Amino acid sequence: MMGLRPALRLDLDGLLLSALSSNQGQGASGDLRLTYVEPGKQLHTWSASVVGVAGERELDLSGSSDLGSDMGWKIVDPDTGVVLGSGRTSAGGSRVLPEVLMPDATKDYDLYVWGQQDGSATVGLTNRATEPVKTTIKGWPVVSYGIEVSGTTSGGLKTYRIGNYTDIVFDHTGALRSVKLTTPAAVVPAVLAAAGAAGGVGVDAGNPIGWVGSHWLGYPTSPLSDDVTSAFSPYAGSLQLFARQLAQEGDAALGGVRGSLPAGTFSSLSTVVLPVSGPGLYLVVDDSQASGGSLPIIVGTRVFNPVLDAGDGRMVDFADAGVKGKPRLGRASLKTSVLDVSKRLLNDAGMDGFDLGSQVEYEIALQVPDLSAFSSVSYAAYGFDLTDVADPGLTLPAASSVRVLVDVPSPDTDVTGTAGLSVGVSGDTLSVSGLKAVFAEDVSGRVANKAAVPAGSLIRIRYAAVLNTGASLSAPGGGALDPNVNTATLTRSRIAGVSPGWDDAGPGVESRSAVAHAYVFRLDLVKVDKDDTTRLLGGAGFEVSRDGRPLGFVQLGPGVYRLAAPGDVGVLSEVFSHTDGTLNILGVEARALSLRESTDPSGYFKVPAFTVEVLPVWNTDASEVTLASYRAHGTSLAFVSQDGRAVMVADPAHSLANLPYTGGVGILILLVLAVLFLVFAVRPYYLSHRAEATANILS
Repeated sequence: MMGLRPALRLDLDGLLLSALSSNQGQGASGDLRLTYVEPGKQLHTWSASVVGVAGERELDLSGSSDLGSDMGWKIVDPDTGVVLGSGRTSAGGSRVLPEVLMPDATKDYDLYVWGQQDGSATVGLTNRATEPVKTTIKGWPVVSYGIEVSGTTSGGLKTYRIGNYTDIVFDHTGALRSVKLTTPAAVVPAVLAAAGAAGGVGVDAGNPIGWVGSHWLGYPTSPLSDDVTSAFSPYAGSLQLFARQLAQEGDAALGGVRGSLPAGTFSSLSTVVLPVSGPGLYLVVDDSQASGGSLPIIVGTRVFNPVLDAGDGRMVDFADAGVKGKPRLGRASLKTSVLDVSKRLLNDAGMDGFDLGSQVEYEIALQVPDLSAFSSVSYAAYGFDLTDVADPGLTLPAASSVRVLVDVPSPDTDVTGTAGLSVGVSGDTLSVSGLKAVFAEDVSGRVANKAAVPAGSLIRIRYAAVLNTGASLSAPGGGALDPNVNTATLTRSRIAGVSPGWDDAGPGVESRSAVAHAYVFRLDLVKVDKDDTTRLLGGAGFEVSRDGRPLGFVQLGPGVYRLAAPGDVGVLSEVFSHTDGTLNILGVEARALSLRESTDPSGYFKVPAFTVEVLPVWNTDASEVTLASYRAHGTSLAFVSQDGRAVMVADPAHSLANLPYTGGVGILILLVLAVLFLVFAVRPYYLSHRAEATANILS
């Protein structure tokens, strides 16, 4: 009577699924088996699709994980949270989809997939599972999300979702027009703290990732955000500092791992899709960063547009992704973080290049090396020096304007005045000697790291050069893309062979270089007859402005004008086409120019005001322009030529056919024609009326 009943206590933490033990289905009766997520176990690769006809549809699922190649899945109604169907890929598992319970073909049903190790009486009756990946089934196609990662690293990659997509808007072509970023509740504290540590001021405490996105993510806004190029910089940049801070948090603080690839995936140069758990903004972390792996990366997924044709074409990006450096969604490049040198432009926020005469602000970033292996090298013998050589189109600053900064104890600690450090400028070469004085010291005659500037710290060298009148120009439409290049070369001591990726610079030394490209563009226009585009028109004059401000030019030859630079004389406010119809405008950045025809060729009417813009397309890491094209708008009389190399400006000739395009003179002609029409129309009426009056008198 008083005996105790046998009892079983279940720990339901990590419970992923309860389903029939026979096939992991959702039957109404039978023995249940529980599936638990095993912390730290990851799903590495997976693919899923729906096969079969209506009434017989099944899930075709495969993948690999820390638990092998067997997979588990479940479909959940997002509105009720009810599991509609489930199954597994192992022998005897169910793959049948619950079609009757999924009647709405326009609805996004949640699909979860995971790597699974089935339970048994031998290993334990519960199933073991990896962290699940969430995707959707809509109209039966499976929507899978992933990030295309390129590069090399010895480590494995993990992803964490730090931003959700909401308020998605598509344009008329189906491309992404806009999307709002919101911060998942679980990661708000970590994101807020990391943004503050990276120097963010006034960060939105309720939606910190939204604030980061609008300030640092690399999508130009109006007015321009303050650090839009940092999305591409392997060093420095507020976004990279933010990512490094965030990567120091544990899995729990970042909401758990949402996708991974194992070590060895990128042992050689590869491009692999990293699966992630649904749409959003992700932090990608390399577990080998401390030993030379990639820096953490922040990248967003592409967005699913259900109204487009089935297939990969439903995953869309912004229509202008890549234009003017706008980051591409769903793509990331691994960035090495150890023993490297990089260089970037600081003040090309809109990724549209520069005007002649503008200052170009550069930053060279170096990482403080670990000197523990140099215990046999004396301080005097150790070298760590930098040279920076500029193209002739760039005028380097005075040595006194160059600054050397380190990121300890604060991000921009100025160490330019360090004893033993010297900066020199001679012609096209800037040199920084004795950089070792910043981070190294003499310990009993041997070189060693200073405790205040430990290995891994960043050294940043900043200066501004001026684009002079000899700068190289880039032409849109398949013309030459000719950047103004600066090449920074770090030369340092070595104690053994040359390090991977470095060049042999002589006995005991090695070197590595990094380049930065500054672009200046030209615009080529051709003035033609509207009705006969082979007839070229000279003598057409234009006033050119940008953002409502008139621009001045210096004439270099017939129809050839250069943007006026400080100190120029004879600056013109009007530019004229050559007798062959050509008008070349040189030395401008790739921003919209407004042109108003101020002088029309003899016998022709003026065209309405129009705008011409150069659109540069950048490579993946926004270090180099791969293509530039024209865009003209404001009137149909200004259009891009068939070969894309010029903007055609078609003037209407003085004729009746072109009267709708006329200005004041045309209106006068219309008035004269109207008067003549009235004269000829009224005269017969007058004569008829007079004859009738005469007849009345006679009668």
